[in-house]
Amino acid sequence: MTANPALHPAGDGLRPLTGGCLCSSVRLRAAQRPQRTLACHCTFCQRLTGTAFYVESIFPIDAVEFEGGEIRTFEHVSDTSGKKVYVHFCARCGTTLGLTFERWPEIRAVSRSCFDAPGDIAIDAHIWTRSAQAGVVLPSGVDCFAESRYASGGRAEAVPTRYRAPIMASDAP
Repeated sequence: MTANPALHPAGDGLRPLTGGCLCSSVRLRAAQRPQRTLACHCTFCQRLTGTAFYVESIFPIDAVEFEGGEIRTFEHVSDTSGKKVYVHFCARCGTTLGLTFERWPEIRAVSRSCFDAPGDIAIDAHIWTRSAQAGVVLPSGVDCFAESRYASGGRAEAVPTRYRAPIMASDAP
């Protein structure tokens, strides 16, 4: 197996991560590695994706560039924080490219599956596991948060659980 050059040092630092939407109308480029990558099991992300969870790679807001086709934005008000979450998607094919947040204006979440090599970006934590759908398995050795990774007020980190063996989400404490 060949190592992905986007994830390994090049002569002048790390090469950018690249990706795009389903129709290739919109392309993206991240000039650095994500700060972290989260699998979110909240009900908003379940509806957003039409599946069990959403995997998002977190970057500083200005670390990701988009080019090509039109990007549209859908505005949603979070039922937990009351703050706006902005969903950015390709106007042509509807692919969710990522999210930005009123609550955290300095960060951008990029849909991990939009990267050309999404499997090369590890998931650092699972969040909102209390909302995980039946049949979802939470992995061992990875931080799992019943709710947000952040405690109330969005400042301090909440305390994670790490399972010794994979566990069905429905069996998680």
